[in-house]
Amino acid sequence: MLTKISQGLGILPIVVFLIFLKRNNKKGEWVIFLYCILSFITDQIYGFLKAKNYTFSVFSSFTFVEYALFSLFIYLSLKEKAFKVILIICSAIFYGITIFTFAGKRIDSFDSLSASFEASLMIVYCIFFLYERMKDPAIFYIYYFKDFWIIIALLLYFSSTLFLFIYAATFTSQEHRNYWGINNIFDILKTVLFTISFIMKDNNKKQEFSLGTSYNEM
Repeated sequence: MLTKISQGLGILPIVVFLIFLKRNNKKGEWVIFLYCILSFITDQIYGFLKAKNYTFSVFSSFTFVEYALFSLFIYLSLKEKAFKVILIICSAIFYGITIFTFAGKRIDSFDSLSASFEASLMIVYCIFFLYERMKDPAIFYIYYFKDFWIIIALLLYFSSTLFLFIYAATFTSQEHRNYWGINNIFDILKTVLFTISFIMKDNNKKQEFSLGTSYNEM
């Protein structure tokens, strides 16, 4: 049931993005929109590919693309050069690991190594983003920013599924049914937060005005 909800709900941020297209004109928002499209398409064809014993290839390929899009979004959002350099170096390591595991693939097996490494890196990148925003004196209310909600969605999703991904390849069919609901729940939450971000207006100018007004009043 949760799987069907998670898969079906994937259309929501796509529709909302198009409805509020004028509010979503930054490169980072288009990156997340592209991810939503690819994720929704992958979910719809997963059942067919699974029946053809392409499970490992599906997971590994999607992890590769998912990481590329999320890391690109965070790279565009980061300001400090040191954080960007770390992201590039870690990305090179990630792609090396992904290519290595894909070359030695096993049929009908979850790509735990790449998925868990992706989750670990994304958690670190999200911390980089939040650290930058929290120490920026120009940012008074961080939750006014659209990219904040996208980062929170990624942080919640990957921190909640990290250990699930680590052990997923060893799950029996029954264990997979018992525990994969964790992934579905937080995937739904991620989708909802993406949707909220797409609905929001860009409040940067309003925030700067408020800060300037407060400063003059002092």
